[in-house]
Amino acid sequence: MTDDRERSGQEGTGQPKAEGRKGRKQRAADGRMSLTGHFAELRRRLIVCLACFLVCFSLCLSQAEGFTNRLLELGQQFTFVYIAPAELLLSYVRIALVGGIVVTIPVIGYQVWKFIRPGLHRRERLVMLLVMTAGLLLFFLGAVFAFAVVLPILLSFFARLNTTDTVTAMVSVQEYISYVLSTMATFGIVFETPIVLVLLTALGILQPKVLQKNFKYVILVILTVSAIVTPPDITSQILMAVPLMVLFYLSILLCKLLFRRKLARAEREAQE
Repeated sequence: MTDDRERSGQEGTGQPKAEGRKGRKQRAADGRMSLTGHFAELRRRLIVCLACFLVCFSLCLSQAEGFTNRLLELGQQFTFVYIAPAELLLSYVRIALVGGIVVTIPVIGYQVWKFIRPGLHRRERLVMLLVMTAGLLLFFLGAVFAFAVVLPILLSFFARLNTTDTVTAMVSVQEYISYVLSTMATFGIVFETPIVLVLLTALGILQPKVLQKNFKYVILVILTVSAIVTPPDITSQILMAVPLMVLFYLSILLCKLLFRRKLARAEREAQE
């Protein structure tokens, strides 16, 4: 009798634990999490991103002088000065901040992906992963293109504006670095055009035939913007306009492919 009660007590105490473990596993499998759990996970991932940024910022700050000299080599036609006691130090800090953010971006993207991944379906996960990866690659490609191709031409043009010996070009280090970094960021954002157009097509806001029909007007806009942004030099205008045209045409091709797949999927669902 005693053995039976002990066995029944053990079974009674063991069953809730087994069910609790099973319930937790089931909730984890279903991807459900409480609001407190979401905040805890978000805080943990933010801490990881912040810690990674601080480490990268420290490393970049230790090499900030070398990075600054590398940027100054692009404008070797100018004489650089700093007009405030802390201007050069602040320039080093700005370079370190930008470098820390750039190096940390892949980590931030990974943490964002891990945070939103449980709430997405398999197809949505694949699309989000491709969009994030392509967006990072295109932004870095645009920044590198600006640094290696566009900026040397622009700076050479500005240096040639002084056709007399009455004016000496003495450029502030802080203003020069701001100009270089803003130009690189601008081209990085412009190179995101395919991602934006593909997302608009996926949401049903744009259609490929509309983009293709208005392609000639887009070329006119691109040439106008290139003429305004770049110096009055045909070479720099072409160097900016041609990549934009290629990116827009590539966007049309990607939108066509995506639109055809959406139509095919809609037809299959209608038949089923």
